[in-house]
Amino acid sequence: MSRSRFPIFAALASSCVALATACGGTQADTKPAASAAPTESERAAVAQPAQTESDANGAIERIDVNGDHKPDVFKFYRNVEIAGADPSAPKTVKRALVRKELDVNFDQRIDIVEFYEGEPGKEQKVKEEFDLDFDGRVDETRHYKDGNVTLIELDLGFDGKTDTWSYFQLTQNEEGKPVNRLVERRRDTNGDGAVDVWEYYTKGVIVKIGTDSNGDGTPDVFVRVDQKGAK
Repeated sequence: MSRSRFPIFAALASSCVALATACGGTQADTKPAASAAPTESERAAVAQPAQTESDANGAIERIDVNGDHKPDVFKFYRNVEIAGADPSAPKTVKRALVRKELDVNFDQRIDIVEFYEGEPGKEQKVKEEFDLDFDGRVDETRHYKDGNVTLIELDLGFDGKTDTWSYFQLTQNEEGKPVNRLVERRRDTNGDGAVDVWEYYTKGVIVKIGTDSNGDGTPDVFVRVDQKGAK
């Protein structure tokens, strides 16, 4: 039986709030516990929680968001040469974000990895990986295009095998506003690595379910679902 995902999401949510607060907000004053005097490197880490190492190819930025003198967020950049209007002038080197790694529960293991593509200042997230149960293994992968999710791959059994694929499509609602909706979900219900259930959605509401009854990899039995309540 697969483990409940509610406490996992709750842990991720609370940890992400802590990360966001530490990175961008103020923290309440607390009385520190008695401890040994901090070393010179620890004092430097407190004074400069974000530290960057650079070379000819790019840079790595390490950020300590909870003040324990250990990095929790890692940002990886590549160097990009930008030519100016004058071709004889030296090119300007700018950094483009390519990957971000986050330790959301501060156990020194990466829980979320974000991948980016694009030129400096125009980077867009193209993929995101989550370790939902903090066991060091990816349980959820999200794929993006132009800032919108196109596919979510899930390992609901937490056994290292993807068993659920959810496909999304950017469309318009009744008011003509853009909305990204679930259009199809495929599931592997017996863990053999092959899809055996297909769910089809209209306006984000399930309307039809197909199953593979003969094991040929395609749905051959369909059941209509009442659309009552669709929006």
